Amino acid sequence: MKPTKQAFERLLDAAAKAPAEPASVPPFGLETRVLAQWRAAGMDEDSVPLLTFLRHAMFSAALVLVLSAAWSLTRPGPGSTGDEAAFLDYEIQMSLNP
Repeated sequence: MKPTKQAFERLLDAAAKAPAEPASVPPFGLETRVLAQWRAAGMDEDSVPLLTFLRHAMFSAALVLVLSAAWSLTRPGPGSTGDEAAFLDYEIQMSLNP
């Protein structure tokens, strides 16, 4: 082994043998203060119009999607692609048969 690899192996062995330190629990007062400030902060007044606009845009896009899907199902197109696909599938099968 190379000297640097041996040093690295010794370092890993030492780290594996070291006792694990238990995680310290924050004091109860700190947790309460953090939660109280988080609740008091609420939403920024600047973000309310933006969120309202995004909500309306999402609903409008969903409405357009539903309406276009319903319209495409009710109106058949000038050439049905299902018929063309069936014809091509038939042509392929006939060309494969001897």
